[in-house]
Amino acid sequence: MVVSRAAIERLRTEADTIFTRLERVTKALERARSEAGDHWEQRELELDLETPTGETIAVTLDLDCSAAENAQQRYERASELESKLAQREAVAGKLAPIPAAPLAYLVLHHLAATDGDGSRSMAGDLDADHDRVADCCAELVSSGHLEVDREATPTTYRLTDDGRAIRSFLEEREGKLTFLRWLDDPRTLARRISRGGPDYPRMTANELGMELTHVRHCYRSMAEIDLVETYDGSIIKGTERKLKPKDETHRKHTYYVTTDVADRLLRELDDDDRDG
Repeated sequence: MVVSRAAIERLRTEADTIFTRLERVTKALERARSEAGDHWEQRELELDLETPTGETIAVTLDLDCSAAENAQQRYERASELESKLAQREAVAGKLAPIPAAPLAYLVLHHLAATDGDGSRSMAGDLDADHDRVADCCAELVSSGHLEVDREATPTTYRLTDDGRAIRSFLEEREGKLTFLRWLDDPRTLARRISRGGPDYPRMTANELGMELTHVRHCYRSMAEIDLVETYDGSIIKGTERKLKPKDETHRKHTYYVTTDVADRLLRELDDDDRDG
């Protein structure tokens, strides 16, 4: 489950609803336990209930627990998530509800540029595994940053106001700093090329033992918010590159370098680490 305010409120809404519909939930559980059906495989029961505010929500009940126990479990889980979210917010600030993966940010950037797309199309454009993109979209829907376009025939995702707000935040200095502070691998790669000069994804992946696709996502997500940029020259001078230095290197790959903004933010993070 995504650690977000939306997920916490959903759990509490479900718990409140179960308690206000306690008799109906109890009867539904008792009836399900006496009947054959698919619910025995997962030992769960799907039930639509009216919330205290008059809306209808679907809840998944644990067949082995009473109605009150089902509600109490949700209250306890909501409290656990709230504590976990507070810990994340201390480091990640506004980015706390977003999955701590570069792919999640690429999905947000992509949807900002396209104004809506499906997970399979995004997987192709982002050079990503479709299942990962689909899972990422599901998490971002749960966190309130994406919504599903109900009018589209195939499943299409769009940014919500919260999703657009995150995109705007990442354009600010504080958003970029928070991004580097929160995501370990992009910060590691940014420090590597800030200190060592231009590098390209395959070499980075090989030398750091990382998955190539993940490294590409790291660089692309940083490029989207102007933390890195592609190296323009056709030849990299030896004085520009401390990573496996040569007199000069003819550029056959897409090399990345940090921007001036990234260099300043990395120095700030280094100062914070020393002070801490």
